[in-house]
Amino acid sequence: MSCAIIMKKHSLYKEIIRKLFHLMELPVLLAYTLLRQYFSQRVGILGLTLLFLILLEVEYVRLEYMPKLPNFIALRKREMNNVTGTIFFIAATIIAFSAFDYPIAMTAMLLTIFGDLASALIGIKFGRHKIHKNKTLEGFLGGLAVNCVIGYLFLPLYPVIFLSMAFVASIVELFTGKLDDNLTIPLFAAFTGQMIAYFLAIPLAVFPGPIMESFLKFFHF
Repeated sequence: MSCAIIMKKHSLYKEIIRKLFHLMELPVLLAYTLLRQYFSQRVGILGLTLLFLILLEVEYVRLEYMPKLPNFIALRKREMNNVTGTIFFIAATIIAFSAFDYPIAMTAMLLTIFGDLASALIGIKFGRHKIHKNKTLEGFLGGLAVNCVIGYLFLPLYPVIFLSMAFVASIVELFTGKLDDNLTIPLFAAFTGQMIAYFLAIPLAVFPGPIMESFLKFFHF
């Protein structure tokens, strides 16, 4: 087995570990939704802010007192001496749910999780044609396809919104380099969807999709 194949398999393994770890962000979105529904948006935002502060303290301890901690979660090289992407994800979550309609914000956060995951894994496994730095056409198209599916599942009545958000999320993921895409993807995608909703005068107080309707019924909202 050649060295290149071994390195590619190692990169795929590390990326799978990282992305599976990022799936732990799904309970954060669920917890916010429950707090928002049972109490209020303000309580939900306060809950997210508390989590953000706790994670900042954890990162402070890691960076200041345990800089040589074993890399159990396959941190990227730039994250070894800097905050991890989770910090940026929680920050983006707070901004998104504070600034945008709930359906737009939630869809943008899910695009960040699943679209980025698909883009990275497909790009590493099947990527052959590089289009920007280490990003490949295969990874871009795979992430775009997943983004479109996620958008359809949560905003099926408004294809102009979810398709635009899916495309913007994929473009931002493609060109984000030194900035963290856990911050850039959701905010750019959500802003795009919100502006289209405003321009077309689309009311988005609640999700129009069957998935969120089933979720709310399950929790008796």
